[in-house]
Amino acid sequence: MVFGGQDRDRLQMNEDTLWAGYPREEHNPDALRYLSAARESIAAKKYGEAQALVEKHMLGTDGHGVQPYQPLGNVYLDFTGLSKDEAYTRELDLNTAIATTVIGSGDQQHTRRVFISAVDQVMVIRLECSPAHAFDVALSMDSLLRYQVSSDGLGLRLTGTAPTKVQNHNNGIEPAVVYDDEGLSTRFAAMFTVAETDGQVQVEPDRVHLTGTTYATLLYTSATSFSRFDEIPGQTSIDPVELCKDTLQMAGEKSYLGLEAAHIADYQALYQRVDFELGDNGNEYAQQWPTDERLQRIANGMRDLDMSRLLFQYGRYLLISSSRPRTQPANLQGIWNDMVQPPWNADFHLNINLQMNYWLAESCHLAECHEPLFQLIEEQAVTGAKTARIQYGCDGWTAHTMSDIWRTNNVGPTGEAAWAYWPMGGAWLCQHLWEHYLFGQDLCFLRDQAWPLIQGAAEFLLGWLIENEAGQLVTSPSTSPENHFYDPMNRQPRSVTEASGMDLAIAWEMLSIANQAGQRIGVNEVFTNRCQEALARLKPLQISSKGYLVEWDKDFEEVDPQHRHFSHLFGLFPGRQFTMEHTPAYCEAMRNTMERRGDEGTGWSMGWKVAVWARLGDGDRALRLLDNFMQVDTDQMFNYHKGGIYPNLFCAHPPFQIDGNFGAAAGISEMLLQSHLMDIHLLPALPSVWHQGYIRGLRARGGFTVSMEWSHGDLTKAVIIADRDSTCQVRYRGETTEIACKAGIAVQLTWVEPGLFANK
Repeated sequence: MVFGGQDRDRLQMNEDTLWAGYPREEHNPDALRYLSAARESIAAKKYGEAQALVEKHMLGTDGHGVQPYQPLGNVYLDFTGLSKDEAYTRELDLNTAIATTVIGSGDQQHTRRVFISAVDQVMVIRLECSPAHAFDVALSMDSLLRYQVSSDGLGLRLTGTAPTKVQNHNNGIEPAVVYDDEGLSTRFAAMFTVAETDGQVQVEPDRVHLTGTTYATLLYTSATSFSRFDEIPGQTSIDPVELCKDTLQMAGEKSYLGLEAAHIADYQALYQRVDFELGDNGNEYAQQWPTDERLQRIANGMRDLDMSRLLFQYGRYLLISSSRPRTQPANLQGIWNDMVQPPWNADFHLNINLQMNYWLAESCHLAECHEPLFQLIEEQAVTGAKTARIQYGCDGWTAHTMSDIWRTNNVGPTGEAAWAYWPMGGAWLCQHLWEHYLFGQDLCFLRDQAWPLIQGAAEFLLGWLIENEAGQLVTSPSTSPENHFYDPMNRQPRSVTEASGMDLAIAWEMLSIANQAGQRIGVNEVFTNRCQEALARLKPLQISSKGYLVEWDKDFEEVDPQHRHFSHLFGLFPGRQFTMEHTPAYCEAMRNTMERRGDEGTGWSMGWKVAVWARLGDGDRALRLLDNFMQVDTDQMFNYHKGGIYPNLFCAHPPFQIDGNFGAAAGISEMLLQSHLMDIHLLPALPSVWHQGYIRGLRARGGFTVSMEWSHGDLTKAVIIADRDSTCQVRYRGETTEIACKAGIAVQLTWVEPGLFANK
């Protein structure tokens, strides 16, 4: 995180394996002992009694619970001799992933460029000024964790230890942060060195001075003792200091220009796969304004269509920067956290947030960035199998609302059932495995990596579903994440019942995936037949007498009709159970539900709403949500009904949650291209004010890359490139044509009323 201060620049650093805690067995056998009693209370409509049983006996044990992602520390650059010229600019170039700060002008200009290279695993800081105006800079480091700093060659070394246990930011338990002396928690190191400079270098025990400098290249790296999710990090043989030394030595063999070139080539190989432009003849100079001023102009009612493009590409930049093969997945804050007790632990929330982080991965042509999530799923299935057996008496595996780097499966002994009791996370995660297969058509991935996880999650559901009085299969106990209804008996807020709409929709999605995946790879029909039989017996979702989709098993009155979660709409997006083409009555009920929920909410909630309205074919409503999302939050006051973004475009959910950025980008993709019906639907929700533009490089299920151009709101050209020889159905404005594709050969389509015409 580059703050860009003038006389003091602060670089706040993270390392994605630096978390509090260590792996622990914290399963709760009482949950299974009280399961029958909770179900009996629900069947008797004693919802308060059922909720009390769940919250007292069926959550986590009296242990550590989910632990938070930690801040590593700060690098400080304290300057003297800089120009007092008021000229000042800073920028992030999304095309190169380089942050630049420029102070002063003319021959007094001082420039700083900062980037982190995935290739060389270093942060590179380049400082430059004119020869006539040399500067001095003092370099130092510190941390909020236990640490010590010492000199190391032409640089500094910071070493430290993560806490053993950190309390959730809002539970009030003291001590909030605990360290042990038993060597259990993660050890970490950070080092920087002066790679090249024309100044004089003086190294002190806790800082490095450069004097008389006109240029300098600084290299920084970090490492931890983390090895695996199930190994005690303080007891591994990994030496973080030696890892840092080796990394800096290898990177130091390259020049600054060599490091920059390698970084840009690696980054652009991902980023430049998609190109997106929106024509805006009424505001063609918008891009020349600073981003914060553009946001203020939007708040004042001025149009800036290009901000949607910027938000889309910013989301792709953030995923490229926070999720690569062999990294941890992007957490609630991506990889950016400066607090020991970050809100909601900056952990992995599985009741929408982690999944939302990856909605854009496939459609926005970043499939490789999806891989860390698959690794998490594999590891979560290990701890989740124990949870399924001990707490639910089921085969297979499950996951709850929250997790961490240790793949913890319980939140701890305290919590409200509305957010703490929810065993559907594993099933939802498996949708991402199936989506990766649908977009890439890699049968080996489906058979060898995805199928064991899909089968295990489906096995859990087959054991978890029970029969209700009508002979239908339902979940019980059941919640609708973080929402409440009024108990009809006493109008008390409740959260526990059976067969919530979200549970049923996820169950339908999971069992459908297991059935289809099993048939694709030719597994024993006994298992797929079990999935088909369960699907046929699932309780259908209901439409209320007022035309809304029912959120729980009965049409209870909601405590908060504008709640940020609208989990029962899962089957519309990201699911595929309900579509405008095949289930119009359900979609109308979902439209009514969305009208009632309103157009405000937290940042991530508005990102989800963009995608939902796109699936409903309403591009203008989707754009209205994007416009609301782009309302800048200047006071940074938390409000569950009002989100938005900060001036740096981070999703406002103080301090921030990155899921809204990813969700907005995915929603924009959904406005322009949809393929969940396994056809290619061009411009399905194009806003009326997006008169002209183009997008190149989006991905469609079936293994296709799609580019489109439009003018005056009409498609003018589409180009489809298939990964392999195949046929596909292409749809636009209700007209469908089938085209045959050869691998790697572009097929161009044009729209002439009333149909699409293809030319190779």
